[in-house]
Amino acid sequence: MPEAVRALKQGSGGNIYVHGSLSVARELLRHGLVDRVRLLSYPGSVGEGKKLFPPDMPVALEPISTVQFSNGVVALEYAAGRV
Repeated sequence: MPEAVRALKQGSGGNIYVHGSLSVARELLRHGLVDRVRLLSYPGSVGEGKKLFPPDMPVALEPISTVQFSNGVVALEYAAGRV
């Protein structure tokens, strides 16, 4: 998969988005193929779950923008880099 994504990124197409696939997002992060990370933070707590950023895969995140909605949801955008 990393080779296919590298080829797509070098092409003239638009942005590549990953929605709802933790395994694909992790694989792209692992190979340094992610330029931006967009997260939605919802008020409340759900306990435990799978982590997007596991301890063995540090990712440098530089804040780009934050938008807070009236329902308490916060949209966060970061530039992603490798640590």
